[in-house]
Amino acid sequence: MGICLSHTSQAVSHTQRNFRRRIWVCVGEMKTRNKSLLAVLATLCVSALASCGSSTASELRGYRSPTPKNSAEVFVTDAATGRLMELRADDGELLIVYFGYTHCPDICPTTLVTVKNAKKHLGDNAAKIDLAMITVDPDRDTSDVLPRYLSSFTDKFHALVPSSQTELRTAEQAFDATSSVTVVDGKVEVVHGGTCYVIDSSGDVIDEFPFGMDAESMAHDLTVLLKERETQQ
Repeated sequence: MGICLSHTSQAVSHTQRNFRRRIWVCVGEMKTRNKSLLAVLATLCVSALASCGSSTASELRGYRSPTPKNSAEVFVTDAATGRLMELRADDGELLIVYFGYTHCPDICPTTLVTVKNAKKHLGDNAAKIDLAMITVDPDRDTSDVLPRYLSSFTDKFHALVPSSQTELRTAEQAFDATSSVTVVDGKVEVVHGGTCYVIDSSGDVIDEFPFGMDAESMAHDLTVLLKERETQQ
């Protein structure tokens, strides 16, 4: 019996050691897992704080291209002066650039009315929003036609009539825009985009308003962008 007791005692002792070893292993694993979990949580918190603090793009309702676009040093003839206008905003302002034509039956008037209504939401800041419409149909949108057309939508604008196809295509390339004018059975057919491009004083395209975007959303983005520029000054 003594041998049995001794054997039993050794067995218990061995079991206890294994049990303690398992406990320490489990505790070690828990510590390791807790450290890993804390590390993951810390990374997520830092990422969240960084995105909240630095991303104006996340506040915008328009589209910001992942590929930078810049129209500085791109010039189009201004119908009012006959001189070339550089496609960038004045300091402290924003410039909306739009490609269209006066005979457009739907997209152009709809877009321009929306821009007009968006400016109504801005109060005094409306004076900081300029508009430049580049006609894609310069043969019909002459220097007297385009300014008269734009004046029905806004009192602050630039009616830009390219003096050549090269001038037009160079401007379009800066925005990845395209257009075409063809005559089919005696009728002029024009194809163009409906996007408005928001440009800052450096010529950077900082926001894009796709066709169909509502006036309130445009006003929201313009307000955000103006505030951003005020903080940078």
